[in-house]
Amino acid sequence: MPRDPVIHSSQPSAADSPFDVADEVDDAALAAVMRRVPLGAGVLAGAAVALLVLGYLLIYALVFIPRGTVG
Repeated sequence: MPRDPVIHSSQPSAADSPFDVADEVDDAALAAVMRRVPLGAGVLAGAAVALLVLGYLLIYALVFIPRGTVG
């Protein structure tokens, strides 16, 4: 039979009460990060869209144009 886990009452967990955990975020550092994050997300989204468009154009140029008209 499995044994019961040992509970250490002298070692409280930070998950017991989230209100006891200090918020150590500096407001200036948070503002600096929030200036960069949207830019990075936009660059990532733009690169993904550019790769999709490039892939579509490559398929069009390498598959459909050489095939010519059907019929």
